[in-house]
Amino acid sequence: MTPELLALLAVVVTGAALALALDRRAAGSLVGGEALLFGFGAGAAVLMMLSLLHVPWSRSACGIGMASIAVLAALGLRARHAPERKELRAESRWPAAVLLAIVVVLVGGYFILATIAPVWEFDFIADWGFKARAFFVARGVDWAFLEQPLHKDIHTDYPLLLPLAFDLLSVARGAWNDQALGLVSVAFGVALLLVIYRVMLEESGSRCTAAFVAAAMVPLACSPWIGLGEGPLVAYGTAALLLIRRGSMAPGAVMLGLAASSKNEGLTLIVAAAAGLVVAKRWRDVARLWPAAAIPLPWLVLRHVHHLQTDLTEGSVVARIVEHVSNPRPLLEAFATYNVGRPWFWIALAAGVLFTLRPLLASERFVLVAVAVQFVFYIGAYLATPHDVLWHVRWSWERILTHLSPALTYVVLARLLISNAAE
Repeated sequence: MTPELLALLAVVVTGAALALALDRRAAGSLVGGEALLFGFGAGAAVLMMLSLLHVPWSRSACGIGMASIAVLAALGLRARHAPERKELRAESRWPAAVLLAIVVVLVGGYFILATIAPVWEFDFIADWGFKARAFFVARGVDWAFLEQPLHKDIHTDYPLLLPLAFDLLSVARGAWNDQALGLVSVAFGVALLLVIYRVMLEESGSRCTAAFVAAAMVPLACSPWIGLGEGPLVAYGTAALLLIRRGSMAPGAVMLGLAASSKNEGLTLIVAAAAGLVVAKRWRDVARLWPAAAIPLPWLVLRHVHHLQTDLTEGSVVARIVEHVSNPRPLLEAFATYNVGRPWFWIALAAGVLFTLRPLLASERFVLVAVAVQFVFYIGAYLATPHDVLWHVRWSWERILTHLSPALTYVVLARLLISNAAE
């Protein structure tokens, strides 16, 4: 996997320059997490631009593109000031070291799972990976392939950040290797954990608390759906909400835009985040979300130009919504039939929400409203679906809830641990 690891190194270097330029408060592991996330976005942008310029993909072309972005970002570092250092609580470092060792072991296990064999998920074989391989063979985004897909399981309207991330590693190797592409899912999980650790460290002032939260959230950050869009959407979306929550609007808005470049659900997350800011009375920050809308805009234009219509907008959307609202029984039966997985986790999270409800309502209105609005959008998608409701819920209900659970879990843990420490 040496070529793929070198490609990841290029991603990190480019992303680090972007992270330091965009996030004036970034320090420690936050730089590493943002570097991976911004770096993949930059790599996807380079491949897309090469395709639009009709330049065949190659190592040299990708390298020049990534280096150019890194240099441009580095020019913005001159005005950067060292971030303020937060005083940490005086405590033994051994508990934090043990917890971080647990994180490393768990992530190591996830790495083995993701790379021990070619990615096996059906949606990777029929959609995400299929598109990426078609692009790799064509040495560019194959618009004819998207306009006339070989089978209906290819969601041609889905944004292309993840397939282009696969292609970035494949171009570095010079060959297609399904087994190594699991690295992409691992990288997104690691990136989110690095962000979570640093944000909690600054918020709590405790290495032990930050390490505990990172360890607790490994199963949420490391998506079980390897090779699918859930990994990048969860990483970008959760990082965006946590960064905006702490007031880092520029990097948070960019993360939102990259979430919208990962899956269509990221587009509604932009609206959900704006609603959260309004309810939290951060009206001025709503306008500062403009990068979130600007980043996915080129893809939306290209999608329209190439007539890549989403299935939810086919036919009469209003008629389907009216039908499902007037007869909600099939939808309710579907929710009752197909559970959301991990029952003990959801029970514990519900208990945590109830236990911390007052501080959550007082301090976490932004995240709570954003999560709630996004959940409403998901229910709306089921009401508008042209597919059989039972089928749609069966194959998506558990996955889409994993989009929302990391951010909600983080704020619950923050209120539980930080409030108790303050007492």
